Amino acid sequence: MADFAHFLDRMLQGVEPYLIAVAVILWIIAFGTAAIATWRRPLGAQPQPSRIFFRAATGFLVIILSICAAGLFISHAALDELRPRLNAPITDVLVDGMPVAAREPLLAALRRIESRRYHHSHPTGSYRVQLQTSEGPLELVLRRDSAVPNEYWVYYRGFEATEANDIGTVFTDALDGR
Repeated sequence: MADFAHFLDRMLQGVEPYLIAVAVILWIIAFGTAAIATWRRPLGAQPQPSRIFFRAATGFLVIILSICAAGLFISHAALDELRPRLNAPITDVLVDGMPVAAREPLLAALRRIESRRYHHSHPTGSYRVQLQTSEGPLELVLRRDSAVPNEYWVYYRGFEATEANDIGTVFTDALDGR
């Protein structure tokens, strides 16, 4: 699954802008045919959606939902990829290049990464967390939530998509005072 997720991630980076352009064109076609049909329809007549509208709208939805599903799949694959390293013995923990004195609270929080729980906030301050594990190095970026000070959005650099989109959240006070 991880190999397919990396392939999908690399492929989407190049193809996604074109897919979005095609989806926008299909939306314009669907909207245009519906608008023209409404404009030409006599007052009081029943609307008759055309096949062009249905095909264009279906194409638009398939493209957009496929992109969303691929992003969700990559996010889950990223979590599956980093969990073995998080659960392996960890020899070194650095935050922004500096060793952490009390690393257990941070590690415990990272091992409990939760799915996204959005609540009309955005990420703010950023911390680069580097872990040296028996399974290999792991680098994460934690960004503090704007509304909940002990909530951090987790970004994983193993995939292009998860560098810009978070893979989950953690709750910890281990980074307070940094």
